[in-house]
Amino acid sequence: MKNNFEKILFLILICITSAVWSQKRTEPFTITLPGSKIAKSYYKTIKLIDKREDTTSLGIVQQGMLNAKAKVVPTSSISKQFQSILNSINGEDTEDGTMILYLKQLYFAEVTARLSEHGYCYFQGFLFSENNDGTYSLMDQIDTVIDIKATDVTKKTLEKGSEMLADFISKNASKKPEATNQYTLEQVHNFDDVAKRSISFYHSPELKDGVYKDYHSLKNQQPDQAITNVKFYGNSPKIVRIYGTENGQEKEIKKEGIYAIIYQSEPYIYLSIENLFTKAIKRDNDYYFIGKIRANPNAGSVMVTSAAFFGAIGVLIMSNPAYPFEMKIDYFNGGFVPIREIQNKNY
Repeated sequence: MKNNFEKILFLILICITSAVWSQKRTEPFTITLPGSKIAKSYYKTIKLIDKREDTTSLGIVQQGMLNAKAKVVPTSSISKQFQSILNSINGEDTEDGTMILYLKQLYFAEVTARLSEHGYCYFQGFLFSENNDGTYSLMDQIDTVIDIKATDVTKKTLEKGSEMLADFISKNASKKPEATNQYTLEQVHNFDDVAKRSISFYHSPELKDGVYKDYHSLKNQQPDQAITNVKFYGNSPKIVRIYGTENGQEKEIKKEGIYAIIYQSEPYIYLSIENLFTKAIKRDNDYYFIGKIRANPNAGSVMVTSAAFFGAIGVLIMSNPAYPFEMKIDYFNGGFVPIREIQNKNY
């Protein structure tokens, strides 16, 4: 799970910071259609609700000997391509049902590490089926990163990403609709807000103080350990030490392996690079915080709460130990989504 968070953070940062380097180059993307039909399909139509931050492209790949950055651009609309998947797998035994794909993330990225290249594809979304009464039920959800390592990785990454998309639709087309957890069309269009209502971390009027070792415990508001005291870094909203009680005496709690803490009903996210907890502020029903991120280009993977060296931001990251970014907690998996670089040099 931790590795997935690292890859997701890396991918998002690439896609929000590299566009300026790839405006003149493009890499076409067409979903490769499955070669066989399924025995029974309950769905004739698939509709798309596209909630991606950037709907103009599908990420960034590298082209040529100099690894020039290029935007991945669909050859036809993503909505049409998902419908083409369904058309290609449907046979004679196909019913007239409708799916809705609520697409949160879909993008490709590449990075060169040592003598090899890594290609990534990140796919996150919810799939709904329409019920007879016009409501919708959640069929499936996906939050997956694929990691391809090869000498020339672009073609392979696009192929594997295409397979992932086609497989997700194919396996669900044969599922008989079940009218459970019914949602209106309006609720489906605003499903992020609907989903957060079932997460205690987002809807509880008061958060429970304590240590949270992972996002699962934080979102369910089930602390793993009590906190008795903390030490702030001067007057800043950062906590450098936390304390608990052991055998009747106050003792410092090691920070490593902790996802977050709640102190006086306020959340603080652990940043391994800074080795401290930074305060998260709730805004528009999301939690935002400022923290430093950094890449490890020689390892071919991304460090905790870090990002890859890529494009304009990559120049900054490679020339300095770390740079501060505003980040948002992904309610779906607890990952950190980079929003913008913080220009304040005094951070």
